[in-house]
Amino acid sequence: MKLTNIGMAVGEIGRAREIIGIIVKYGFSEWVSKNGLGKYLVSRKRYARIGRYNKWERTRLAVEELGPTFVKFGQILADRIDIVPSELREELAKLQDEADPMPDDIAIQTIEDELKRPISEIFREFDRTRLASASVAQTYRAVLLNGDEVCIKIQRPGIDKKINLDLHLMNYFAARIQKNNPEMEAINVVGVVKEFGHTIIKELDFRHEAGNIIRFRHNFENNPDVYVPKVYSEYTSEKIIVEEFIRGIKVSDMETLLKSGNDPVILAQKSVQLVFEQIFNHGFFHADPHPGNLFVMNGNILAFLDFGMMGTLRPEHLQFLGKYVLGYIRREPKQMTEALLLLSGKRNFSRFKELEFEISDMLAHYRYLSLNEMNFGKVMNESVNIIVRHGLRIPPTFYLLIKALITIERVAVTLYPEINFASEMQPYAVELLKRQYNPKKIAEELFDSIAEYYKLLKDFPSDFNEIIYKLKEGRFKTMIELKGFDPLGDHIDRASNRVSIAIVVASLIIGASIISQWEHTKMVGMIVFVLAGIFGFWLVIKLFSRNKF
Repeated sequence: MKLTNIGMAVGEIGRAREIIGIIVKYGFSEWVSKNGLGKYLVSRKRYARIGRYNKWERTRLAVEELGPTFVKFGQILADRIDIVPSELREELAKLQDEADPMPDDIAIQTIEDELKRPISEIFREFDRTRLASASVAQTYRAVLLNGDEVCIKIQRPGIDKKINLDLHLMNYFAARIQKNNPEMEAINVVGVVKEFGHTIIKELDFRHEAGNIIRFRHNFENNPDVYVPKVYSEYTSEKIIVEEFIRGIKVSDMETLLKSGNDPVILAQKSVQLVFEQIFNHGFFHADPHPGNLFVMNGNILAFLDFGMMGTLRPEHLQFLGKYVLGYIRREPKQMTEALLLLSGKRNFSRFKELEFEISDMLAHYRYLSLNEMNFGKVMNESVNIIVRHGLRIPPTFYLLIKALITIERVAVTLYPEINFASEMQPYAVELLKRQYNPKKIAEELFDSIAEYYKLLKDFPSDFNEIIYKLKEGRFKTMIELKGFDPLGDHIDRASNRVSIAIVVASLIIGASIISQWEHTKMVGMIVFVLAGIFGFWLVIKLFSRNKF
């Protein structure tokens, strides 16, 4: 075994013990015991009592203590209405991605190591008063040699190794949990963890975030209502990103906004319109437009910050959204139901009428409210809950869209409580459906389909001749996959192993009996006989135990 693998294994044991210890500390020892995670790792030390917190609060506290990987996972789960109870989502939404500040000397050393030059050759000024300190990165303000004021985001040294270790353990824990809790099979815990792993690993490469900013900037280069910071690619690496420093007012700071002469009503309308443009026109959107990531500049101009979490929509997602929004505005449960089935990939659903009735019943609760009084994000959440209860799955990336819509709706309502979110969205949905059902586009799609069928008919004779030729030559192979037989195969393998070992043990016993008949080999025979007896006794224990063999 390589030394690096030994080090990794030791690290896993130590970190696993720490994780299980924290879980037990917050009163989840029964859960640990049920899933067989703490049999050899939990210390007998008694932890402080935490009886004043309920189980959801204890879960949040445990996640915060577990560190950045689990905090980010908790923040993502806070938006997964399909697998997390509402009470727990409320607690997970309170998670703060904060950490003790990283020493300035380490931050400067990281910059110099990444860019392969002294900091004096890059910046005219470097303000050691850090702007923010999170668990993964720390940010500073500086001035480049050309006079440009910039913001530097620096990744904490070694955080990638810690996150990779945690991800490895999370995958292990997820597999154990799914195995020991068959009722959670529909949730696909392992799949959720793997999906999260892909997301966070991508976020650890700041070049990916730089690419997001450049793409976003290109999409809005001719829009005067939004300002996108410039990225300095020559000073950006996997662990450092340098972008233009934005001076502005937080969109939630109403007092300062009013003093600055900006109009909250205009800002509310612009904020939702800009997000709708990202979603409906570009299919590429900022997934976390909360007040901390949305600054106001003079002239009612909005600036988006932090492009680490972005969402991308496929054509069918956009098709769903256009149809769902129009169904929501018209309060047509059938149209909303058809849209939701489109999203879940179910063209034909046997319980369509039952699903439509539940959507209709949900809309009945809002019968006496105007669209202005309704909460679009809440209705969409309830709609998704309904189809999830029917066993239909939602694409994981779609939850970023729900998160973005709910977040920007809250921002807009804070700025202007009377804003009609659905009415602001309607023109974008109508335009989207017009594009989708444009006669020219339909004709193009029809032409593409005809071309595909023509190619199929054209290639059919040669493909058929090839099959006949392979049949004649005896080289035609057929692969048949029988699902559901894996457990039977495993059982047969274990049984055959036991039979083989039983035969070997029996042979040893017989051989030992024969050998022990001669005086000069009597001792050897006794030794073989004892070993065969021990081996046989072990086999009997295995046969009656529950362990796999």
